[in-house]
Amino acid sequence: MSLQLILDDEGCIPIPLDESALEAWQLQFERALHAGTTGGLMERLANCFASGLVECLDPDLKPPTEAQVLYATAITRELGLSLNAEALRYRGAMSEFINRHADNFKDRRRRRMNPDQA
Repeated sequence: MSLQLILDDEGCIPIPLDESALEAWQLQFERALHAGTTGGLMERLANCFASGLVECLDPDLKPPTEAQVLYATAITRELGLSLNAEALRYRGAMSEFINRHADNFKDRRRRRMNPDQA
C-alpha cells in the first residue's frame, strides 16, 4: 500500500513514507476498520493534513499570528481604524497594516500616556 494525495483534476502527489511509517499506518487503518472507527480516523487524518498544509504555504499567505491580531486590534482601537478582511486572513496583509500604522499608533499612545510631552 502506498499513500497519495489526490488533487481535483490536477493529478496526485505521492506521500513519501519510510517502511516503518507505512507499516504503522497500515496497522492503524486495520485497527480502525476492525473497531468500526474509520470515520474518526479519517477525521483525525483530515485535521492533521489541514494543519500541515498551512505549514507548506508561503509565509505571507499563512494566517496572521495571535500577536499580530492583538497588536492590530490595539491599533484599530487607538486610531479608530477598521481592519480589512484580507489582513485577518493573511499574515502578509496583516504585516502591511501594522507597518503602515505602527508609528502613528506609538506616537498617539505615547502622547496619551505623557500629555505634558505633547
